[in-house]
Amino acid sequence: MIEKSVFVDLSDYFGRIDIYGEDSLDLLDRLSTNKLEDLTDPFMGMHSVLTTSKGRIIDLLSVNRLPDKVLLMTAGESKTKVIDWIEFYTIMEDVTVKDVSTETCHFRLIGDSWEDLFPAITDLSIHNSFIWETEGESFIAIKGEMSSVPCIDVIGTAGTKNKLSQVFSTKFNSLTLEEFTQLRLELGVPAFGYELTEDFNPLEAGLISHINFNKGCYIGQEVVARLNTYDKVQRKLVRLSWEGILAGKDITYDGRLVGVVTSAMNGAGLGFVRNSHAELRRELECGNQKVMVTEVLAQ
Repeated sequence: MIEKSVFVDLSDYFGRIDIYGEDSLDLLDRLSTNKLEDLTDPFMGMHSVLTTSKGRIIDLLSVNRLPDKVLLMTAGESKTKVIDWIEFYTIMEDVTVKDVSTETCHFRLIGDSWEDLFPAITDLSIHNSFIWETEGESFIAIKGEMSSVPCIDVIGTAGTKNKLSQVFSTKFNSLTLEEFTQLRLELGVPAFGYELTEDFNPLEAGLISHINFNKGCYIGQEVVARLNTYDKVQRKLVRLSWEGILAGKDITYDGRLVGVVTSAMNGAGLGFVRNSHAELRRELECGNQKVMVTEVLAQ
């Protein structure tokens, strides 16, 4: 799927929020699924799911501890809701939230051909970051992955956007947002507004690696823990493929509704299917179209 590294401008696709104050991580830890108190040193990071009291997904957050603040990355369309959620639960805590999405830019490099640009990235753990300097400017670079494909998120000020784009374009081909969407579907990466919504919980969306079942309480913990302990998850996120044009979203088997397509583009898509039908190479139907499960993304 990725023969050589590419880059894409995700400045509008994702939102960026700076959080200041001594209680920032503690508050976020009490609102989301992962054990954020383990981010003991600057430039450590992890992903964590912000959940409702019913254990449903608000958004998947990228949380990065920096020397003077916490950098939170959300979906562009969810940033206002995320900020409102954090501020609603901020009572006496030393926490200040600032939306810096329009003041910053965000590029993602996808692939692994960047050793000459980012020699410091090799020894970093996934989700950790470092300060990258080029062309007289400083940027935050975060090591990540899309499925099994490595990537680097580079965050800078809005004024450095053109310069950063020029640096990357001399070495890598660029993707449009449409091409990026096609790639995320081929890699099986869920997205806000499609797979990451309040219609689904983190376990069925394949986000179990971002859940710590031994941490203290957080909003929605009781529901998520019960789903896991008693194996109550009824459906799973799967990657789908088909030929031709897909009509509709309902997934059926022998005329019975067994799932729903949440993302679709050019013969590739994602959807949620009942456990009994979430099997590799299982052939299902969507309208009059045959669709095949090509990967089960949730445990």
